[in-house]
Amino acid sequence: MAGSEMPRETSERPSAIVRIAYHQLSVMCGTRDPTAPSVADATAGDADARGMVCTRRLLGLPMFATVTSAFCGAYAAARGSHESVATILGHAENGMRASLEFASPVTGRVAGILETPLKIVDDAVCVGLDFVEEKVPSVKLPPGQIYANAKDGVRNIFTSALETLRLLFGGSKDRIEDLGANEAAQGIRKMSS
Repeated sequence: MAGSEMPRETSERPSAIVRIAYHQLSVMCGTRDPTAPSVADATAGDADARGMVCTRRLLGLPMFATVTSAFCGAYAAARGSHESVATILGHAENGMRASLEFASPVTGRVAGILETPLKIVDDAVCVGLDFVEEKVPSVKLPPGQIYANAKDGVRNIFTSALETLRLLFGGSKDRIEDLGANEAAQGIRKMSS
């Protein structure tokens, strides 16, 4: 009897892998906006202890949130484009849900075994993300502003390079033009004489 209670308990509480898969599926289906924190995420401190912190942090960055929103919009547009497409995608979603529910006991055990290594990987990714956020603070900016800043930076580099070239070779150009004009004038004088 104790053996029969274990699978029921495991299936009632989905593993970290299943929660991540459900989250990604809900993002893909457009049922959850990844940029807005959900009430369940805010109140599920202990329930999400086995979840990946780095995934939430990455999705919290404006660049990833924008890309995720764009994919959600594209999925919603594709799903809404035709009734047959919506039916096919609906069946695919239902199949994914059913397969995730079916695999939940196995993934729960695997997640239990891999909990420590996954936590180490999660911590390492978070340290790397901290480093990137510290060294490149522009990753926290909206994508439009990142693009504008990069465009302005490239423009400034090329403008300063052109100014340097004008300073170095600008006088030579004027001298060459003067020599060309003098030779042309001398050629005209020789022809006229």
